[in-house]
Amino acid sequence: MRTARLARRLRDYDWAAAFIELLIVVVGILIALRVSNWNQERVDHARAQGYYRRIHADLLTDRRSIDITLAYWSKVSAYGSGAIAYGETGTLVDGSQWKTVLAWYQASQIFPFELASTTFEEMRSSGDLGLIADEKLRKELADYYRLSGTGVQAMIMNHNPVYRKQIRGLTPWHVQEYIWSHCFRETSFANQHLLDCPSPIGDREAAAILETYRQSPTLLDHLRTWMSTLRVSEIILDNTRTTAARLAVEVAAAEKQ
Repeated sequence: MRTARLARRLRDYDWAAAFIELLIVVVGILIALRVSNWNQERVDHARAQGYYRRIHADLLTDRRSIDITLAYWSKVSAYGSGAIAYGETGTLVDGSQWKTVLAWYQASQIFPFELASTTFEEMRSSGDLGLIADEKLRKELADYYRLSGTGVQAMIMNHNPVYRKQIRGLTPWHVQEYIWSHCFRETSFANQHLLDCPSPIGDREAAAILETYRQSPTLLDHLRTWMSTLRVSEIILDNTRTTAARLAVEVAAAEKQ
């Protein structure tokens, strides 16, 4: 009896209406999901645009910083070449004892370089690298910012030459004080200048200092090593400048998409 009643109810049930109701529910769910996905895509696109703008600004900052750094390193290298010439052949810089002492000392100057990588590191730490839709661009940016990491190039660029410590241990303190006061100017960390300056000492004292340098069994070797490292660093940074210029164009194009 119960089976008959159940069968009758199933026959009398409005299956067409039920199907329509179910269809409305499914369509509603699909529309809601699509709207939600569209909203998320819109939010992600806006976030990506913000990241692109910031990375583009960072790359332009890198190019300016690279130009400043390479100009500074070029001066240090020039001083180093003068000091090496004296160490190897006894040739004075411009025929001057003082200028040669100054060359030995200024060759120890360093100017650390770091990429403006804050935006990219923020994306990496927050898991947002996927917002860079172009996989090739994403990889190129990762390779570019590796210079600030722990790779071989980053290690080369981490300057802490033994020569720097050694020359400062051999140079009389009153001469060092004069060099810092009259032969060096810093208006900010990014604006440091190595200056020509008149001699504070006589030729006899300058010659004695130079003889101390020449008598050191390792100073010249350490200077050569430092100048070689600096030259490799210049090559790396010059290539980085080219890469930064190219990536700036690519990131700007990605922002417009």
